[in-house]
Amino acid sequence: MTKLEKQVVVPEKPAFYKRYVDDVIRRRKKSQPDELLSKLMSFHPKIRFTVEVNPEKFLDTKLILNDDGECETRVYRKPNKVPLHWFSKTPVRYKRNAIIGDLTRAKRISSCFQDEVDTIRHKFVTAGFPRKFVDSVIRNFQNPQQGKDDDLPLIPSYFFEKPPPFILIELPYCPQNERLSKYFIRKIKLFLDEECTVVIKWITRKIRTLFSLKSRNPHPACKIYQGVCNDCSQSYIGETKRNVEVRWEEHEDPKGKSEPAKHLQQNPSHSFSWSVIMTASQNTRVRKNLEASIVAYCKPKLNNQLESKKLALFRHGVT
Repeated sequence: MTKLEKQVVVPEKPAFYKRYVDDVIRRRKKSQPDELLSKLMSFHPKIRFTVEVNPEKFLDTKLILNDDGECETRVYRKPNKVPLHWFSKTPVRYKRNAIIGDLTRAKRISSCFQDEVDTIRHKFVTAGFPRKFVDSVIRNFQNPQQGKDDDLPLIPSYFFEKPPPFILIELPYCPQNERLSKYFIRKIKLFLDEECTVVIKWITRKIRTLFSLKSRNPHPACKIYQGVCNDCSQSYIGETKRNVEVRWEEHEDPKGKSEPAKHLQQNPSHSFSWSVIMTASQNTRVRKNLEASIVAYCKPKLNNQLESKKLALFRHGVT
């Protein structure tokens, strides 16, 4: 993309052109033909652009075109996306930072920040946040406490003095520990009997630590497998780079073209039992050679040799 922009976009000198990774926004007059698009499409056969005329959003930015031709920006929010709920078992600091993150994004993107503030306030109050807490975070964000420049020395005092010790304590998070944290920090400072900076790092647990969100596949890919007919005991050995269960379902499809599928076409009442013989290499050639060796040793009846290839053992053509 960088090479494309240097060779195509820069010589064209578009009125407005911005790109983030593979998302591009560009401005042009409706009366002008889109010559830049045709040049971008012809730059490389594997590069293709899809065009959205008059887009309503670009990344996290919602674009609103007024009647007078001016463009306003708002924060684009996905529908039905709810924020962190107030009663979730997470530290209050995380909940405060969620509001600050929304406010920071709105201040950088939106052309009408006050409207976004009202939207953010309603969003978090609906999620169970106390209104006083939300208003306090918004007020501190809009009016940060800044020290007076006249009171600051020209050279910081810590340049001459030894900085106080920094103590980081890791504690498992729970609401009771969070309520007692201030008392705990005060007791530590009294015990040390010196000025120090104590910070508590809360250790939270994720849902995936309690149970698995996704069931693990007991039969992953790159396997050599065997299928045995439950009625006539005829066997079949195969290999696959994909999930073996998907391949087994294809074998059991009577409309398939594999040997087990043909066997089921001739004997509709039969069924197969499948099992994994061993894990094979991800290299297709190595895996197929290993499968051929197992087939030659076990000699399953359903494996028919359809084609043969010479196996090159030496570099100079000796086979």
